[in-house]
Amino acid sequence: MSEQPDVAIVAVTHALAAQIFYLADAHVVRIQPIKTDLASHADGIEDAPAGKAWADRHANWARQLPRDVTGLWAFVAELDHDSRMALFAHCVALTVNAVKLPWERMPRALATADRLADAVSLDMTGYWRPTVRSYLFRVTKARILEAVCEGVSGEAAERMADMKKVDMAKAAEQLLAGTDWLPSLLRTAKPEDRAAVPNEAQGGDAYSQAAE
Repeated sequence: MSEQPDVAIVAVTHALAAQIFYLADAHVVRIQPIKTDLASHADGIEDAPAGKAWADRHANWARQLPRDVTGLWAFVAELDHDSRMALFAHCVALTVNAVKLPWERMPRALATADRLADAVSLDMTGYWRPTVRSYLFRVTKARILEAVCEGVSGEAAERMADMKKVDMAKAAEQLLAGTDWLPSLLRTAKPEDRAAVPNEAQGGDAYSQAAE
């Protein structure tokens, strides 16, 4: 197996798909997909664009897969390279867990999450908006005002300072709807910003000097 990566990809894709689509113990590669229920951390995430897109892909694959898991190996093996990698990526995506919980201390995992976000050029402005349901009613009034200050203006935040939280959250949702404001945890560097940062092999000294 270690000398045949093409077969390894088939075996891993088969193992993941067997467990995700069939809930079956029909694999010999002992890799187990662990799904995190993101809905418990982000109410309504299944209705968000990314959640719907994943669900549509899942349904599309489910329609193509053989009815019995015994035919799954042949199905995966006979896929063309791009289709096999697409199924593999779909299964892997289900297992990604970059949730930051207050009581957990996982700096290395979170650092890897940042690298993954960068690798896939993640831009959450295309998938998420600060609504009352998704964010604004779940945070403090101070955080709501901070969001409005950053996303709109300090003057707009000042005008809301005396509102009750429910009214403040609703007003903030309307003000932030036309912006690309994100909480700090959801922010990633834009492609042009990534291109502007030299890596260690190209201009690392120049970057250090600029930082100083």
